[in-house]
Amino acid sequence: MRLIDVFRFAIEQGRKADPRKAERIEAELRRHRARYEELGQKERERFDPDLLWNPYSDSRLLYGEPEREVKELFCGIDVSSAELLLVDRLRERGQPVDAVIGHHPLGKARAMFSEVVHVQEGLLEEFGVPINVAEDILAPRVREVFRSFHAVNFNQAVDAARLLDIPLMCLHCPCDNLAQRFVQGRIDKKGPERISDVLTLLSEIPEFDMAMRDNSNPEVYVGERGRRAGKIMVKMAGGVALPKEAYDGLSKAGVGTVVCMHLPESHIEEARKAHINIVVSGHVASDSLGLNLMMDRLEKKGIVVHPFSGFIRVKRK
Repeated sequence: MRLIDVFRFAIEQGRKADPRKAERIEAELRRHRARYEELGQKERERFDPDLLWNPYSDSRLLYGEPEREVKELFCGIDVSSAELLLVDRLRERGQPVDAVIGHHPLGKARAMFSEVVHVQEGLLEEFGVPINVAEDILAPRVREVFRSFHAVNFNQAVDAARLLDIPLMCLHCPCDNLAQRFVQGRIDKKGPERISDVLTLLSEIPEFDMAMRDNSNPEVYVGERGRRAGKIMVKMAGGVALPKEAYDGLSKAGVGTVVCMHLPESHIEEARKAHINIVVSGHVASDSLGLNLMMDRLEKKGIVVHPFSGFIRVKRK
């Protein structure tokens, strides 16, 4: 596959698993296209062309000739200059390396990370929160995330990739979408009755089982293991944790338990007030699950994947 084919394939897989309705994604892309048409020449030169077709602001092809052939790549959760130097050292020792994929956003994808938070609006709507309420809840969170990343040195790893001539991309929300659909599908199919059953279900997924062997267990942050779970919402898509204001809306919509990758300390009391149980699955294991589902698809296309940087590689048929 060409580098651009790998990237476009991954984005398409993410769209297939997106919790939002397809027509809503298309409407958002049309809005960007209409805005582009109204821009002058200088503004068009500054415009991110991915916005015309790619609905995930946190996923970009950051460096590399798009037509370059890719046969073997390294994939990790957090790729920094250190990981790229490691790849370059392995390349010097004879290891074939055609590209590197990082999960967490880098470069321009990190600068625009806040925009992907809008995915959560569709997720809340799917679980019964009216879309106008969901948008109102998410709006302050989007601005908060934007401000928190505005001062970040976002091109540090991209510059390293350029100097070392290592093609680099980051795939964040598309992989998280796959993890979201996978775990929600298992929960919907098995219907765990109590919180302890949710923990058992997670422990049966290989990525979580392997993380538990390294002392990184799924944990109950709010609630008790013996309590009934009620309606269970998995929250792995959408870039960051839900706004703490979302728990009241979810409770009113009938959600009893939220399963998420990680949870800020400030959310615990808000979830408790809303009588929502919180199960935290674990960040690295959850990220690895999404990456595995994506890498399995790429391996079917003939790509050889080498895991590193905390990525727990599990192959599925």
